[in-house]
Amino acid sequence: MLAFLLAGAVALAAQDATLRTTDGLKLHARVEKPANATRGVVLVHMLGRDATDLDYVGEKLARAGLASVAPDLRGHGSSDKAGTTLADADYLAMVYDVKAAVAWLRSNGVTDVSCMGGSIGANLCLSVAAEDPAMVNVVMLSPGLNYKGITAPQALKGYGNRPLLLVASEADSASARAAALLEERALGQVHLELYPDAGHGTKMLNREASLESLVQSWLIGTYELSGGEVVVPRPAMGVDGQTMDTEGSKLQSHE
Repeated sequence: MLAFLLAGAVALAAQDATLRTTDGLKLHARVEKPANATRGVVLVHMLGRDATDLDYVGEKLARAGLASVAPDLRGHGSSDKAGTTLADADYLAMVYDVKAAVAWLRSNGVTDVSCMGGSIGANLCLSVAAEDPAMVNVVMLSPGLNYKGITAPQALKGYGNRPLLLVASEADSASARAAALLEERALGQVHLELYPDAGHGTKMLNREASLESLVQSWLIGTYELSGGEVVVPRPAMGVDGQTMDTEGSKLQSHE
């Protein structure tokens, strides 16, 4: 029995992988791929951090049968440009890093891809999803209206009526205001979770015990909105967010 448990633990441990971006960079990533997983999540760290921050999230998702890939963004961890001073263009190009992670999941048999990020990682997730109608779900931890040129309001239009989870700390006033605005303008299933003083970005996962289960239930598709509707991740349903009024009513919201 002990040998079996140890073998299972090894199977669920994050592994190192190398990703290639379409603009020619090599990225280090931490990946989890349970056997036959068809659902997966891209996990995106904050500025100044790296993919190892999200190892335990990937392991928890793997135990639920979801694959994950957490790239070191360019200029971070063991990826290209690490240790250098990044230019404005480098931050804008981080969308290619997230797209490379999405491509890794799909090349490994994942058909339903979600994205979760903290701080700039949150904005990157929404930006990439806005251009990718097959992405099913986004979780934004401490989103901002504009992080290093990665803007959220315009991306929200392209995201359309897919599920969106927003999390922020009230003490982190800029992110709290941004999250509230995004909730107000969201077109689909949306929930805004505000904590009194939980820190910023992925750090909130360590400071708020309930957040981890909230994120998992949202990504897995078991979270129930206030009206009784369960959040079931699905691709965009033919909604053109560019032509819809983002001030309109949501399909379902959690009060």
